[in-house]
Amino acid sequence: MKITLQILIGLVGVLFLFTGIRWLLDPGTAAQSLGMPLLDGIGRSTQIGDLASFFLSLGFMIFAGLITGRRVWFYPPVMLLGLAALSRVVAWLVHDAALAMQLIVSELVIATLLFFVSARISQSE
Repeated sequence: MKITLQILIGLVGVLFLFTGIRWLLDPGTAAQSLGMPLLDGIGRSTQIGDLASFFLSLGFMIFAGLITGRRVWFYPPVMLLGLAALSRVVAWLVHDAALAMQLIVSELVIATLLFFVSARISQSE
């Protein structure tokens, strides 16, 4: 079971790393995959920089947790994904954004999985 969980979480980490790299190499496609236009000027710089760093950080922290066996590395991705889901709900409630239920559910499922897995595959701190 432990190996299966590590493989599953490793695949999630790879997905995040590839998404971050895609933001660096093909930001137009990356933006489109998230339902957003690629911005211009400083907005484009911010969009690419922030989203690439978000996804790359998620992937690197997941792999740091898998490699070191330290559960503390899984908590920042849990917080980032949980806060992203919460922020999407706030955007819908307060700022007239579309309710991105598919993205919210995926962020919460992955955050919950990471939290669950951190207790199962990590060494105690």
